This record gives sequence, C-alpha cells and structure tokens, in this order.
Amino acid sequence: MLINTLKNYWFNEKEAKVYLACLELWNGIVSSIARHAWEHRITTYSILKDLKTRWIANEITKNKVKYFSVISPEQLLAIEEKKVEKLKNIMPELLAVSNAFWNKPKVYFYDGFERVRDLFKEIVDYWDYINEPYLTFVWTQDMDERFENFLKTEFIKYRNTQKNPTKAIITKDKSNYGEYHVDMHNTLVIDDQLFEMWNEIVIYGNRVAVLSYKKDEIYWLIIESNILSKWFKSMFNLIWKAYKK
Repeated sequence: MLINTLKNYWFNEKEAKVYLACLELWNGIVSSIARHAWEHRITTYSILKDLKTRWIANEITKNKVKYFSVISPEQLLAIEEKKVEKLKNIMPELLAVSNAFWNKPKVYFYDGFERVRDLFKEIVDYWDYINEPYLTFVWTQDMDERFENFLKTEFIKYRNTQKNPTKAIITKDKSNYGEYHVDMHNTLVIDDQLFEMWNEIVIYGNRVAVLSYKKDEIYWLIIESNILSKWFKSMFNLIWKAYKK
C-alpha cells in the first residue's frame, strides 16, 4: 500500500522500495539498502544517486565507505506542497495560455470508477481558479453503489472545505439529490414531465462535462470550449430565471 501511494506522487516502484528501505535503516551502505529493498546493488546505487540529485537522498563518507539516508516523510510532503503552491501562483497564466485557443474545442473521455472518483475532487480544486458558481443539471438515481458510497462518505466532506457556491437544477421525481446536499448548494426543483434527465451535466469555467454514475456505465465526458460553455451557461441561467419566478 505504501509503495502504491508513493508511486502516485514521487517515485516509480523501484524508487519507492529504496526510499522505504532507507527509512527503515535510517542510514546504510548500498548493499544493506539493496537487501532491504529486494533490489540489485547496482540498481539501488543508481537510484540513490538519482534521488540525491532530487534532494531526497543524502550521502556521507565514513572511513572511505559511502552511507546513504533519505529525507523524512514530513520533508517530502513539504517539498510537494511548495511545488503545488508555485503551480497555484502561475495558474492564471497557464489558464490564459489554455484558453487562448478558444476556437479549438478539446474533448476528454474517462471511464471507470477510480478515475471518475478522482476527477470529482479535481473539479472542486478547479474552483479555486474561477470566480463563478458551479452549474449542474443533476440526476442521481440508480447510482453505482461504490459511487454512492464515495459521495456520502468522502466527497461531501471534501466539498464542504470549498466555499464556492453550486447552483443545481434537478427534476422532482428523478433524483434523490437531497441526500448529497451541502450548505453551498442552491437548488431549483423542476416538476415538469417534459423535463427529464438520465445523467448529470456540469458547467464550470470553459468546460462542459457529461457524467454517468450507473453501474457498468461510469464515465465522464469533458468538452473544453469557450463557446459551448457560454451556450450551456446561457441555457442554464435562462431555465433558472424562468422557473425561479
């Protein structure tokens, strides 16, 4: 589990094994680290030298023998947090570059529970960089049990850490959206047989996302387009204004 987690952030599998071996030993010679990591000595030495160039491993020489150690997990996290902070600082410029090609829509397709689950958190983080509400046409019935459990046990708690508002339009008899309601949600319920939905449509920034949560049909289709997102926002706001009366 530790190796898989480290692979998601800082290391490949062999590097993760060497890093964990060094943590266990505190410091050691290459052969000892290699035995604990179950890796070849030459491979371990190469990894340690590479980690040293990345300021993750340290090397000292005693009696002409080289000893290696690694920085603590807290220091590792601090390095990553600094990277994230630097990325946040340049995010407006990055978004400006991305949005410069407004006339060339980009389409992304993701399927599978794990990937779509991670995208839900990414979309919340994206709100830090847009100064507008998150708009969504919501449908939540016949949901995959894994996804339903994720929303109730993880996502709502994570969503409550963000202060940007959500405007949600739902149908009266096709949604149990109230189970997933959070304080930042402003909801419009439409009771009209002509208004039906079978998945969720989210409009945020310059993106329109179509989401499906049904068992064996979990996917996320994202279209990145200034024109399309403006059109969907216009349609959403028109419906919102008309039915709010």
